[in-house]
Amino acid sequence: MCRVWARVRRKKVVLQTIGYRGRREAKSEFQDLKQARALIMYKADAEALGVRTGQTITVTVGKRRLRCKVLNWSRGSKLLLPSKEYPFKDLTREEFKRIRAPPK
Repeated sequence: MCRVWARVRRKKVVLQTIGYRGRREAKSEFQDLKQARALIMYKADAEALGVRTGQTITVTVGKRRLRCKVLNWSRGSKLLLPSKEYPFKDLTREEFKRIRAPPK
């Protein structure tokens, strides 16, 4: 799981990536993001932006615009499921440096 900067409804938020393929999770954050399938929005951000379950929203990560369906996740946080299965599979190192959020 890694953290990325994104824009949702014109506000800058930090999202976590989730999902991996194969038997184990990737060892580096770059590879982890390349194989990510979904994003998790924190509860505080979801409440502040008025994101509700069942909506389809546009999430901008770097120069990529992803259409995401909003689903419930754990303890009030929201799961953002992109329409494309692996939206970051052609990610470059330069793009990764711009969107990577610092650790908490």
